[in-house]
Order: sequence, then structure tokens, then C-alpha cells
Amino acid sequence: MAEPTLLTPAAAPESGVQDALDRMVAQGVPGVLLRHSADGAETVLRSGVADLRTGAEFPAGARWRIASLTKSVTAVAALQLVARGLLDLDRPLAEVLPGRIPDAAGITARRLLQHTSGLYNYTDSAGFRFPADYVHRPFTPAELVDIAVEHGPVAPPGRGWGYSNTNYALLGMIVEELTGEPLPETFRRRVFAPLSMGDSHLPVHEPRIGGPHPTGHHLLPESTGDPERHPLTEYDPSFAWAAYGVVSSTADVNRFYRGLFRGELLPRDLVEEMLRAVPTGDPVFGGYGLGLEELRLTCGIRMWGHCGGIPGFSAYAFSTPDGREQVSLALNLFVVGRRSVPFIYTAADAVNRAVCGEPYPRPGE
Repeated sequence: MAEPTLLTPAAAPESGVQDALDRMVAQGVPGVLLRHSADGAETVLRSGVADLRTGAEFPAGARWRIASLTKSVTAVAALQLVARGLLDLDRPLAEVLPGRIPDAAGITARRLLQHTSGLYNYTDSAGFRFPADYVHRPFTPAELVDIAVEHGPVAPPGRGWGYSNTNYALLGMIVEELTGEPLPETFRRRVFAPLSMGDSHLPVHEPRIGGPHPTGHHLLPESTGDPERHPLTEYDPSFAWAAYGVVSSTADVNRFYRGLFRGELLPRDLVEEMLRAVPTGDPVFGGYGLGLEELRLTCGIRMWGHCGGIPGFSAYAFSTPDGREQVSLALNLFVVGRRSVPFIYTAADAVNRAVCGEPYPRPGE
């Protein structure tokens, strides 16, 4: 593969993409890095800064916390067990992890993967409203699941879609139970190493991000009235684990989705299974498969990948289902609620401009 071309706004043939990144910075993101991989060629564009205090440039090879892109990795690890005959997608959870969830009838690996389990999302609990309340505290996967159990289910299994990090904490526990090894080792041996993803790993309690990386920043909930972007990079990421804890780079992320859709991680029938989406009702990411979100572009292309946020960082990455083209974005800002809406549409606009060469409209446009 050719070395990535670093382009400045003045020289960029993908000027519409650069305009989208610049707009994202104008909206409040300190810095953003985009990598567009297509048919063996790579283009890297960036805007803003890696650190608001120093004004340092966003590293072209930056590593960052990829947040819920992790769910795609966890889904692959689970589906590899399906391919090996160790897991049945429709086997009741109570048979795989007996006693972990009370009244688990109807919950299966498939429903965990597609967010139709009806389980409460542990990060919706009051203890996860402010990063300072949880990022320096160690958690075990069982403790994360227990938070959800304490709140009780939000819907019967199979009765509609509802995003829940609890689903992926349970999937991580299933992978560990059936492999007999720590989840970070499974990720390393069966996903990262086969694809030469040397920038990627799943930290459990390690607070640092090794290698070049931006400073993370976060906005408090809009209701606080605090407009400041607070720096936050190093912390105990055990609260995220199998749901949104991986550290990676845009090069590795694109390599992951390319390898997935080219059949380098799973048999083709299981890749197709991942693309069987249920409707989410979201205006941008309207379908959810098994660890994959769907993004429909204006030129008729359906891309698959994931987006997400974790204190300090946000991530977007999508691929064509033939594995020919990927676009990933690394942001050094974590924002939730209504404040995140402009960034979501601008990220979709950047992907749409990169792949289709035209803008992605917001509702009413």
C-alpha cells in the first residue's frame, strides 16, 4: 500500500472533505484526523490541534481511544467462536453464563450483538454522568453488568432496538469464558496480529496511550452550562472494556474493516450475518447489524462500521461492504447529548464527500 499523502487545505484535491474537517473544528472539536483508504491509495487530512494548551499539531499517525469501534472487534471475536463451533448465536445466555443475568430467558448472543436484548445500559446510570466520577475508578466486567442488573431490563428481549454497553460487556465475558484467556489476548492473537494492527490493543487498567497521540478533551453535559473543553487523556479505562475500550490508529482501524470485509477474519457467511440490520430509528445510522452500524450515503452506497465516544475522544469509521474503501475519523473531544449532533452530521458529511464527492444533507436541507 502506498504511503499516505498528507495534504494541506490549499493543496487538497479532496477540498470538500477538508472543508468538513475545518467546519468540525469551528464547531468546537480541538482537532480531527481523517484517513481515506481506497483501492490501495491512502489520503490523510487533518484540522485543528492535538492540544489546546500547546497548539501542537495533530500527529498523522496518532493513536487514540477508538470508543465503540471496539464493538466491531468484540463482535468479530464472538463470531470467530461461532465459526469454530464453540458458540451458537441463538443459544440462551443462561446456558453460556449461568446466573449472570436474572430472568435471562430470551437473551442470546445474537440479541446482545444487535442490541435487542432489552438490557439496561450501565453507562446511563447516574454514576456515569460526569467523567470525574468514574474514569479513575477500577471496574471489573461483572461490576459493570451488575449495575445494569440493579436497574432491571428496559424491554423484553427481541422487542425492539436499544443501545446498551451492557450487551458488549457480556459478550466480552462470553469470549473469555469460552476461550479460557483474557479478552485482550484474544483480540491480539485473533484480530490484531493477523491483520498486522501494531498500533492496537485493549488496555484494561493501563492509563497511558503509548506512541504519538493527541490530548483528549471533554465537554460536560449541556445542562451544566459549562462551555469549557476540559483536558482528559490518562485514566483507568476498565469501565469501557469490551464495549468501548480499544486504543488504535486510523491506519489500523481502516485495516481492520478492510480485513473484515475481505474475509480475513471470518467466513463470508458470518460477515453477511453481521450485515443483517435491525432498524434503529436514528436519522444518520439507521440500521444496526452484529456489531456494525449502517451509514447510507447520498450516492446510494451503504457503508458499515461504527461511531462512538469515550472521555477525551470520539471516533467514526466506515467501510464499503466489499472492503475496497474505508474512511475513519479520530477526534480529541468527547461530547454527549444534544451537543454531539453537529459533530455527527459533520462527520457523516466528511465521509459522504470522501466517497461520493458531494455533501451529506442535514434534515431540512
